[in-house]
Amino acid sequence: MSNLDFTTVVESHDAWVMTPTGAEVVETDEYRIARFPDRFPEPLRVQWVRTSRPAAEVLDEVIARASAYALPAAQVHVKLSAPDGFIDALRNRGATRQATSDALAAPLPWRTGSTPCRPIKVRWRTETETARDANTVGRAVFGGGESSDAELAQRATADRESIASGAGGAVVAYVDDRPVGVAGVHVVAGTARMWGGGVVKQFRGRGLYRALVDTRMEYAAAHGATSAIAQGNVDTSSPILQRLGFASYGQEYSYLLPIG
Repeated sequence: MSNLDFTTVVESHDAWVMTPTGAEVVETDEYRIARFPDRFPEPLRVQWVRTSRPAAEVLDEVIARASAYALPAAQVHVKLSAPDGFIDALRNRGATRQATSDALAAPLPWRTGSTPCRPIKVRWRTETETARDANTVGRAVFGGGESSDAELAQRATADRESIASGAGGAVVAYVDDRPVGVAGVHVVAGTARMWGGGVVKQFRGRGLYRALVDTRMEYAAAHGATSAIAQGNVDTSSPILQRLGFASYGQEYSYLLPIG
């Protein structure tokens, strides 16, 4: 069980918002809407709502703003700080739950994991070919579209700089030179934000996910992080992460909300 301060963990999760290059953002004191590039599944996203007003009232305003993008639906993320009644307001407007995630945290430094069943190579996304491998695995695990060569080169260049500086980036796992796992980490203000971890279905159960966790946690500790946070799907990654030493500090949800 983690011994991290509850309030600090909740604040770290609430502050964590990922927005890819090329996204269009509308942000107020009460909500944040992001229009992701088309390669992402559910490109229209409401990334948080925090308000002292009635949740239904603010949600109606969000829908009105989101409808300007002329997309049929928005993915709405319900963070730990979401207002009372927000989920009821979503359901009343026809939203359906897509996923439930545990808001997880663990202290650093990290203990080294057990040896995987088969030899695994782990490479950081610092070259265009590694970026292409990351995109291939990401599409297989999470869906979405194929990135252009220019986008892949841009990500490799950005990661080469951010990894060297200690800010983190994406990492790819290989078995017999085949890319089969991908994950990322960003180190922000002493906290490692663990994101996007996934393994191709037929290669699960071989220690790949653990290797991706170990690699990122060891990198983060080496660059000054004293804790790590992750959003673990309750049906997939959360049980693994909790077995490894992460603890849950509450649950977050994503809903698909009809717009238009």
